[in-house]
Amino acid sequence: MTSGGRSILLADDQPNSRRLIGYILNKAGYTVAEAANGLEALEYCEKSPPDLILCDIMMPSMNGMQFREKLLQREKLRNIPFIFLTARAQAHEMVESEHLVPQAYITKPVEPNTILQVVERYLKPTS
Repeated sequence: MTSGGRSILLADDQPNSRRLIGYILNKAGYTVAEAANGLEALEYCEKSPPDLILCDIMMPSMNGMQFREKLLQREKLRNIPFIFLTARAQAHEMVESEHLVPQAYITKPVEPNTILQVVERYLKPTS
């Protein structure tokens, strides 16, 4: 598995979650940027759009669904693969609007192999 130096934005208000997921992704060769809420994540995306976004649904300041909505309103950001992270088993029931549905959901606590498989599905190696 090679990441090709692809960049991932990890938006999660839980420092331990960011630390664990960041470690898994860094070890696999991805470049990981972190944000503690949707507002920070949006500011990051506008400055340096990542190749993929992993985003917790429940966060302060701007939650994951609000962040996703803002991304979809911006032409240069709307096509970034977007994966929700959630501690709830029925995450798909939390998404209020059909147009906000992400490419995938990953349930916390994350399993390293699961997160890598899902990320790799949406970050196919570049030639």
